[in-house]
Amino acid sequence: MSDAKNLAAAFRGEGPLAGLDNRPATVAEGYDLQDKVRGEIGGKIIGWKLAQTTPGAQKAAGIDAPTVAPLLEEMIVDTDTAFGPGRFYKPEAEAEIAIELARDIDGPVSREEVRAAAKGIRLAIEIADTRYVDKKGMGIPSNIADMNSCGLLVVGELMPIEKLEEAIAATVTTKLGDGTIVPALPAEGRPDPLGVIAFLSRFVSERGHRLPAGLIITTGTHTAPTPTGPGLVVATFEGIGHVATRLSEPWS
Repeated sequence: MSDAKNLAAAFRGEGPLAGLDNRPATVAEGYDLQDKVRGEIGGKIIGWKLAQTTPGAQKAAGIDAPTVAPLLEEMIVDTDTAFGPGRFYKPEAEAEIAIELARDIDGPVSREEVRAAAKGIRLAIEIADTRYVDKKGMGIPSNIADMNSCGLLVVGELMPIEKLEEAIAATVTTKLGDGTIVPALPAEGRPDPLGVIAFLSRFVSERGHRLPAGLIITTGTHTAPTPTGPGLVVATFEGIGHVATRLSEPWS
């Protein structure tokens, strides 16, 4: 099978890949393969996931921009959703802030225009995952091809956009499945959600796409991505709220 078909099969839980036959050498090639993988998976785009959304994270990864992937049908679920055995391979938990759009965004926009288009914010847990045996060894382009290493997004209730700055400044923790508490990243290591979506508006526009109303866009982690085992995972934004999910055993 092609690399796209193999990645799509792994995405559906058919087992991790040791490698790719034609490994993408550049970020652009990674996105080309991601588009093919998305076509093989199928389903409507209901959101977007961005990673490496701060200058420090980009420098550490050796890139100069956030990485991007669409969230497809069934990749966004409500808080308190539980998952049975085999749903994930090497899950990592991240506390994030997602923004839901009330209005279409057509073409590149500013931070202020993103705010004006927003319906509100949702606290979120991204369960990052990989379809590779050795995620780090595969490199950034291959991980972009793997739907930007996303498993799914767990979201809480919709809150007014006026809560955004309070959520950004909140004390944040992620409790992992074994009870370990992961503290917030320092202020300079936490993303600017409006700026992240302004970047996304340019990214999709360059590819002839748009951001329609109703999308949920998650904008980068506020706690270090950390492997989590089975159990209850909770992201808490102190004074704002929390979001939770329960994981069972990963792939064997």
